[in-house]
Amino acid sequence: MVYLTKKTLLLLAKVIGAMALVIGLVCLWLFSKIPTNQEIKGCLTTKMYHVKLCPSSGQYVRLSQISNYLQKSVVLSEDSSFWTHQGFDLQEIQNSLKSNLEKGRFVRGGSTITQQLAKNMFLSKEKTLGRKIVEAFITIRIEKVLSKKEILERYLNVVQFGKELFGVKQAAAFYFKKDPQDLDVVESTFLTFLLPNPEVYSKSFYKQHLTAFAQERLRQMIDRLYQYNRISEEEYLTAKSELEYFLTGKEPPVIDPAIDDLNEEEAEPSESTFY
Repeated sequence: MVYLTKKTLLLLAKVIGAMALVIGLVCLWLFSKIPTNQEIKGCLTTKMYHVKLCPSSGQYVRLSQISNYLQKSVVLSEDSSFWTHQGFDLQEIQNSLKSNLEKGRFVRGGSTITQQLAKNMFLSKEKTLGRKIVEAFITIRIEKVLSKKEILERYLNVVQFGKELFGVKQAAAFYFKKDPQDLDVVESTFLTFLLPNPEVYSKSFYKQHLTAFAQERLRQMIDRLYQYNRISEEEYLTAKSELEYFLTGKEPPVIDPAIDDLNEEEAEPSESTFY
């Protein structure tokens, strides 16, 4: 039988006390970073891009006023298990890690729509383990406080679609001079295509024709919408035919030379959407 001396017991008590103190301080730090239910349900105030948008604002769009094509396209492309997961997609995280290791660089993120919302609304651009831990706790809180439809609605109102271009209302007006509810299949897939890196992928819009990279991506996205029964055969065939002349005939905006020189295929996911 092993007997501990009084000195050893005292040392052990100090170690346990120190560990408890550290754990307590970490918990307090985490608690201070987690938004309240009221903050989650209130105005969309992004710390990453300093954008503030309230549900009562004229720029805020309800989900019922957003094209079903865009909703389906975004969910299918960005977070296919959105309606069933509890905030995290472990399979997607595993796939993204595998892809990044194979490429030797960051080419694919594993964030769900809820994680992206948590990051855009409440976190900064810093890449630290602490931020990822806080993001996870905020994601859990958002999933408990908001319904899936509310999460998607808020995401579409705050996500970046271009340089200094946030939310679906601004995006629909800027790219197509339309209201969000009037976006068709191809327009919806184009906006979805922008999400991983909107400043780079918007290159096609400024050049007034789809680059080969963009056209192939949009074709794949439209194929998936049809494959997973998100659009009818008639809508599918119409969308495929529209790709040939999509974006042509519009008044060309001035393209930023920095954007024109970027290679879409080498572009990494931007801060607004991925890890």
